[in-house]
Amino acid sequence: MSQEKQKVEVELSLTERFDAVVSDVQKDIMNEEISGLEPIKKNDINISTIYTFDYGDEIEAKVYFRNGFTKKVNFEYVPLIMVNSKGDIVASKMFDLREMGDIPTGGARPWKLYFEKSCVDIEKFSPEDCKILFNKNIKAVNYAKFEFEDFPEEFNNFRSEFERFLENAPNIEKGQFSVSTFSIVVQQNGNLVITLVARNSVEKTVKIEEMPITVKDENDNVIVNGKFQLKDFTVSPMKAKVCVLVFNTDLNAESGVDTSKWKVVFQ
Repeated sequence: MSQEKQKVEVELSLTERFDAVVSDVQKDIMNEEISGLEPIKKNDINISTIYTFDYGDEIEAKVYFRNGFTKKVNFEYVPLIMVNSKGDIVASKMFDLREMGDIPTGGARPWKLYFEKSCVDIEKFSPEDCKILFNKNIKAVNYAKFEFEDFPEEFNNFRSEFERFLENAPNIEKGQFSVSTFSIVVQQNGNLVITLVARNSVEKTVKIEEMPITVKDENDNVIVNGKFQLKDFTVSPMKAKVCVLVFNTDLNAESGVDTSKWKVVFQ
């Protein structure tokens, strides 16, 4: 395959919250920045620096994370370094990038990073020639693949939707346990029904006896919260299981409340 064929076309990808407040002019500027970046290749995750700036107590860096994979990607805790034109390491820091969310295939996600001066070798810093890189010591991630166990018969007509959800769910590494929200629905009787999908990539069966749940709207207002006692809820290694929880509420289904932007927080 030629180098040209390996190149991936990318386009601006913003988080939903950021997209709601960014003007068309700002988007045009970001699209221009993206068009000026070196192309990325298929199956490459790239971080490109637009600028670094001395911001007083911190060094601010604007970057784009670009996804050349055929599947969306997301980051959690990622070690990044700042280097100058000589290749000297100017700063090193572990960043929590969970808020950045999923980056779709061919997506370029703008993000600002802040290095506290305490972790910066300021004598080696120059805003004209510094850039941000992934720490080369970062290890390849071994992601887990799952299949459902004990799939509920009452959901058989929607099995394909659950399978698609499982396939597109954010990757988790082997050795982890994850719970994701499939749907939040207000029933006619006012009950709030939460459907979750639990995934277990630990080498042994995981049993969940209690699950604290908080449901928030798109503005982070708490809709309802509580703790559920689960009976015999276990998930075998490398399996996924559906969990349905019900809150008794006075919500009115006929009011047209939009639950699509609501979220479940496990606290």
